[in-house]
Amino acid sequence: MNALKPWLLIVALGMVSVAPTRGTDGICARCGCHACLQKVCVPKLTEREITKVCWDYKCEDVCIPGPSVKCGVQCQQDDCGCWSHEIWKPTCACVKTRRVPVKTEVKRKVPSVEWKVEYRCVACCQSGCGLAPSGSAPSGAVPLPAPPRYPDPAPLPPVQR
Repeated sequence: MNALKPWLLIVALGMVSVAPTRGTDGICARCGCHACLQKVCVPKLTEREITKVCWDYKCEDVCIPGPSVKCGVQCQQDDCGCWSHEIWKPTCACVKTRRVPVKTEVKRKVPSVEWKVEYRCVACCQSGCGLAPSGSAPSGAVPLPAPPRYPDPAPLPPVQR
């Protein structure tokens, strides 16, 4: 009998998976009828927020030193002993403008589709998937302009041989 328990569990799970599908409360999410229900994917038009990274620059002035003139060597002594360093005299510098990159993040709202599983009766499944008609736009959306029409090109002259 112990050898049959795993098989009985597999058969029981298989029977549950082929049982007819019912809604969570046994009614169609669209019309409310109790007819044969099916799982369908229903789109929901939403907006989501994305972050766009833009790069720009700002100008900044900096001094670029010119060549320096060596004036001599200075010797000094301290607890560690004698040491020396060179003495330099700066001559001139010129002003250069450099571009410093500036990062800007902009938050934008873009249209998006969120899919949800609902239970629908056969009649509601045959009437469409729940999208808005193809000619209508979601509320607050700006319709896209028509693509530009270009004039037909002039015919090519005949080729003479």
